[in-house]
Amino acid sequence: MWDGFAEDRVDVRQDAECGPYIMIPPAEIARVETLLATYGIPFTLEDDTHAPIGTPEAAVIEFGKGADVERIQHVLDSVR
Repeated sequence: MWDGFAEDRVDVRQDAECGPYIMIPPAEIARVETLLATYGIPFTLEDDTHAPIGTPEAAVIEFGKGADVERIQHVLDSVR
């Protein structure tokens, strides 16, 4: 899946405190939520209070520390 910012691929990133997450444009939230729900992948959509200052507006979707990162990445890669 492409993130829509600059044609960059959406990669599942890791955070020591929160676990795996992705950042996407807010316009893609519904599409990504539907995709994740279709594959039964649990997630939490964070509010914008956690967005780093000076970054483009982005939605953060967290998957939790026990998430199957390889499976999530595979699902995201299956879409453009």
